[in-house]
Amino acid sequence: MIKTITDIAGVYAGAIAAGIKPNRLDLAVIHVPKAVGSAAVFTTNKAEAACVTYSRKLCKRNILKAVVVNAGNANAATGDEGLQNAKKMGKLTAESLGLRPGEVGVASTGVIGVQLPIAKVEAGIQSLLSKPLGQDGMSAAKAIMTTDLTDKHVFVEAKIGKKVIEIAGIAKGSGMIAPNMGTMLGFLVTNADIQTDLLQTMLLEATQKSFNMVTVDGDTSTNDAVFLFATGERKINLNSDDRALFQSLLTEACTVLAKQIAKDGEGATKLIEIQVNGAASHRDAAVIAKTVGESPLVKTAVHGEDPNWGRVLAAVGRAPEIKCNQAKIDIQFAGTTVFSGGAPTIFDRDAVHQAMAADTIVIVIDMNLGKGSATAWGCDLTRGYVDINVAYS
Repeated sequence: MIKTITDIAGVYAGAIAAGIKPNRLDLAVIHVPKAVGSAAVFTTNKAEAACVTYSRKLCKRNILKAVVVNAGNANAATGDEGLQNAKKMGKLTAESLGLRPGEVGVASTGVIGVQLPIAKVEAGIQSLLSKPLGQDGMSAAKAIMTTDLTDKHVFVEAKIGKKVIEIAGIAKGSGMIAPNMGTMLGFLVTNADIQTDLLQTMLLEATQKSFNMVTVDGDTSTNDAVFLFATGERKINLNSDDRALFQSLLTEACTVLAKQIAKDGEGATKLIEIQVNGAASHRDAAVIAKTVGESPLVKTAVHGEDPNWGRVLAAVGRAPEIKCNQAKIDIQFAGTTVFSGGAPTIFDRDAVHQAMAADTIVIVIDMNLGKGSATAWGCDLTRGYVDINVAYS
């Protein structure tokens, strides 16, 4: 049985079909009434959606205790009317939950440039919250989907000190996924007692190693957001090794969701994992991994189950502002070395081709320059991606 966000005590969620999208769940509320801390990371796209503008300001001044999310409409490029609609969503949710408006974040995902059908959204919020919110994280995960084929969940736990610490999350994302997040939304909760400032620092670090290392198509959306709530149920010693253990657990939770997003890329048939080792710095490793992961030529080669190391090498070489010595680079496809010391190796192409029929393909690049390492995740590029995005409106 899948565990989700509402399997953590003190977390409530539910969803409803508000009519934003035809005949499906499209509006969700997540409520953490006793939250002691909250954090959020938002898109780097300068054409940010109204919900991002609104929620970003709230997070600087308040501990969030709820978030209202709609699918089917991004409420982006909608001017002042869009911003007012985002405020209306937050205010009505706050009133229904007995919270202050500043305690409710807002997130949206869907088509850009269309005004939110605010009357439907308001009616949906009122209907959903007309009775106490239940513990239905599964429905909330389904309600935030757009072109996703599957809902995405994570639930991890570890003993930290003498307490079992839990982190759970849901996410959506399928296309417009690029480093620095992409049309993705993520909502995580933990039962740890961690205040906002430290929680924000930890979420930023986890995001850098997970969501910011995902690329599907090189586009960064206007609406990206990841929210994290702490219920405060279990105290840990944050001045000890416990802090590092929690950071590791949070990064693991975010990475699980990030990989699910990459695997569910629009039209995708394969998850690609790009591991870079031996770079001059961790920063260089991350840049190389993401450059290779977003290369259309690499992505189509993987789709064709072709160990085309030349496309990988070319992507490494054009990665911006990194140290590179071609004569030292080693490349592996699916566990087989195909390029080493600046030259191609002799390998059984048919055997590697067969190994690449798997649904997860690992490409390992060793720069042999230092100790920098990073991993990025992406997916193959198929005809299905074109079909989906031609039809999406």
